[in-house]
Amino acid sequence: MRTLPDVVRFALSAGASALAGRRVLYCLWELTYRCNAKCSICPYWRNPSDPDDELQLGDIKAGLDKLHANGCRAVNFSGGEPTIRKDLEDIVGHASDLGMWTSMVTNGSLLTRERLRRLRDAGLDNLLISLDSLTPQVHDEHRGIKGLHAKVIQATRWLRDDFLKGHRTDGVMCVLTSLNLDEIDKVVRFADDLGVYIVIQPYHDKKTGNSIFNAPIDARLVEDLIRLRNERRNLLCSDGYLRGLVTFASGSNGPRCNAGRKYFSIDPYGYMHPCVDMPRAGHLLRDEWDAVASSQAMQGVQDCTGCWYAFRGESDASLSLRGCQDKLRLGLSVLARNRKRRRQLSGAASEA
Repeated sequence: MRTLPDVVRFALSAGASALAGRRVLYCLWELTYRCNAKCSICPYWRNPSDPDDELQLGDIKAGLDKLHANGCRAVNFSGGEPTIRKDLEDIVGHASDLGMWTSMVTNGSLLTRERLRRLRDAGLDNLLISLDSLTPQVHDEHRGIKGLHAKVIQATRWLRDDFLKGHRTDGVMCVLTSLNLDEIDKVVRFADDLGVYIVIQPYHDKKTGNSIFNAPIDARLVEDLIRLRNERRNLLCSDGYLRGLVTFASGSNGPRCNAGRKYFSIDPYGYMHPCVDMPRAGHLLRDEWDAVASSQAMQGVQDCTGCWYAFRGESDASLSLRGCQDKLRLGLSVLARNRKRRRQLSGAASEA
């Protein structure tokens, strides 16, 4: 696990990357398009990648080295379903050894307690499991896997007991949709009662072209979420990100998007994209990294009508003084909350 000096070094290095003009800060790396779920809000499972065409471990490590050399200090591994890859621990371990902050989002179906421990030992800093509803039938139908809800709850308990320590954060990722908007406050409280964290982000129809899941977010909901976050302390969304939900839902232009400049994505084949929903703009291993910020790629960013993924909004928060202060407060809160939780677990074990 990272020590306090490790965390300080990371914070200083990430701050330098955020402020420097030609350095990236954050990367979303889709390791595979293969997935064992059939989520209604995601099309990847309809067009899975061929494992023989995906970047292999050696190339991924070389790509991580290149990213780190150009200032990237945080990487989120996703898919498809990232746990399908058998070399996931080696990938996470290499990024962590470079000093990069590592995170992952999974549907939780393939997690075992032993694999969670291996990912923890590899250096994973943040692990989130998707949870769409507290009603098992709703979640399972939404994800296309019978019995998945029960697996998610079990895996979340493993996270709480085995993963949550020091600086680490774990818990559930909840995508706001028209199906679960009326229970999001209950999901936040449920995660807190379970002893884990939660991240929320709104569904965006750019991936699927299906607007039926768009959530009618309003200012009242946002104020309720901020109040709930201050009360429960387990919602890992900044004030700026939460308040930006209203701008996103109204269709208004939000703050400048830094896709391609400060953050971008990489697909399973190694191609770079300013955003996961935009065309590729160069290959990580064959081209210079700033090909993703070419004039042609940037035209796509300028023409985009906008989204409010956590990939965008929370990364933007790190580019301002106020946002950095918010992140610092959140980090200190995580350390205090995790310490308290470990004491509770130790006390319960002693009594047993």
